[in-house]
Amino acid sequence: MRAPKQLLATMLITAAGTAQAQVVINEIIQDPPSSDSNWEFIELYGRPGMDLTGYAIGLLKGGEDDNGDDSPEVIPEIDEAFQLDGLSLGPDGFLVLVNSPVGEAGQSTAAGATLSNFAARHIPSSDTAGSLANDGSSTYALVRARPNHSIQNGVSVYAPGYSFRKEPNPDVDFDGKIDFGIERSNAFQIDPLQIVDDFAWSNAGGKEYVRSSEQEVSDTPGFDPDAASRIRYFLENPELGNRVNGSNEVVRTRTADESWIYGEIARLPAALGELPEFGPAAEVKSPTDPAGPLYTCSASPADESACSVNAGGAFRFDDIAVVNNAGLPNEEGFNITPGTFNDDPRFGITQFRFLSADFDFDGDADGDDLALIQGQLGSTLDDRIDCLDELGDPIIDPATSQPFQCYAFEGRAFNALEAMRSMDPTDGPAGTNADAVTMADIAAADALVDDDRLCGDVNMDGLVNDSDFFAWVTAFLTDPQTTESLIACDVNTDGNCSDSDFFAWVTAFIEGENGPTCSP
Repeated sequence: MRAPKQLLATMLITAAGTAQAQVVINEIIQDPPSSDSNWEFIELYGRPGMDLTGYAIGLLKGGEDDNGDDSPEVIPEIDEAFQLDGLSLGPDGFLVLVNSPVGEAGQSTAAGATLSNFAARHIPSSDTAGSLANDGSSTYALVRARPNHSIQNGVSVYAPGYSFRKEPNPDVDFDGKIDFGIERSNAFQIDPLQIVDDFAWSNAGGKEYVRSSEQEVSDTPGFDPDAASRIRYFLENPELGNRVNGSNEVVRTRTADESWIYGEIARLPAALGELPEFGPAAEVKSPTDPAGPLYTCSASPADESACSVNAGGAFRFDDIAVVNNAGLPNEEGFNITPGTFNDDPRFGITQFRFLSADFDFDGDADGDDLALIQGQLGSTLDDRIDCLDELGDPIIDPATSQPFQCYAFEGRAFNALEAMRSMDPTDGPAGTNADAVTMADIAAADALVDDDRLCGDVNMDGLVNDSDFFAWVTAFLTDPQTTESLIACDVNTDGNCSDSDFFAWVTAFIEGENGPTCSP
């Protein structure tokens, strides 16, 4: 007798352990008040226990160009870069890199987080680890793969030409694009990186180096942020609000606008155990308040203050409140919490959590997520595509006369695929996690989704057609004791894989969408 779907889901989750595998940049303090660099830290969040060997994180400063002539007064540089070899996310899913292992940030980091420090993680260079640079534009990039870099026996090996380290200029032609090493004779080869997550803000006319402008906040009105804290993670821009851009046009908010709280820190804690907080309100930006008032604007408003509240308006400009008693000495702002979740009932904020089988990051596992994982069967994190410039033309490597090869999966697509291939972490050789998304991963995801499939849909692509015959034959010829093969082969749902299942498939094929359903 076939196991009920709920029981099968429990079996698969037990076999998989913590199935989801993702990691993102979650919180940053870059410029603590009073130049107290002991409060500098970078926080990552993701799957508890996730091995981060081969990953690195860097702060890319975009220089300064105050007069806007594209000739920077301050040259861009990789300010700091840290390798994460041998580290794993803590049992609560957090990792915190602090400037000083004995400083306030380290002592205030929650016990469930992995803790390390800048000096211990510094990628070798001609300079030593230092404090995070404060001025100019900032881009934080979490990466998995870098040119001239490899992992051997769990340790990074840096080949000649390796450049994702402290000091190199990532943008010698100052075009806002990370260099491939061909832009000028003095250009370093830094791209193609595989960027797992990125976040940026502009300041003083500097450049930003995110893969998409969606990951750069729209504006920092009158301040260079001290800190940033993520509270949302979207696959696509939800377009919840509006901004007035530099061309005096009303545009939609970007993904970063709706994902982060960023701005000035009101003050540092007076005692150990207390936490820094954002404020005052005039120096903090946060996601759009969906319950805020509607506005109307002229055809070309100078800024958001030129628009007027109007119940019949089409635009939303107000942010969710993250500071109480704005402007008062005893104000209380949204806390900055190294190594733990940033939930704050005072402001109605619950920070996002990753959810197993939620590949579109909308907070639930449903049929949309099944369609996504089915479409990635066979895909791996190392899949490559031609690197393209802003015009869509291949970027040619003069050494080979062939296009540079970029990674097909970056950002949200990377985290989605990493979660997909880890749904069943025992589907590879000798019970390891397969590099590619497999039918076992699809079955594990399907077990978590309350959505039956047609029994004839052996390959789980939502259709019953000829390809399902070949999928059934493959499952029949494979070890029927494996969960993956049994699910695919057992069309008549009698708990066995046998010749009778072929005739059951033929019947299901003839009946098409009117055929029997199976779980999963």
